[in-house]
Amino acid sequence: MSQIGAWRDWRLYARLMGIDRAGLMWEWLRRDSGYIAWHAGARASTHGAADPGQWGLHFR
Repeated sequence: MSQIGAWRDWRLYARLMGIDRAGLMWEWLRRDSGYIAWHAGARASTHGAADPGQWGLHFR
C-alpha cells in the first residue's frame, strides 16, 4: 500500500486499541511534524555539549 491512504489500514493501528490515554497522547505527539522538528533541534544542540555554562548552568 502506498503512503497515501495507508492511514486507512486498520492493521497499522491494531496495537493502539488497548493503550491508555498517555500512550495515545504519545502516539499523537511523536507523529507531529512540529514536535519532530523541535526534538531534532533540541537533541542536536544538547548532545556532546562540553560546557553546561552555555545554558546558564553552574556547578561547584
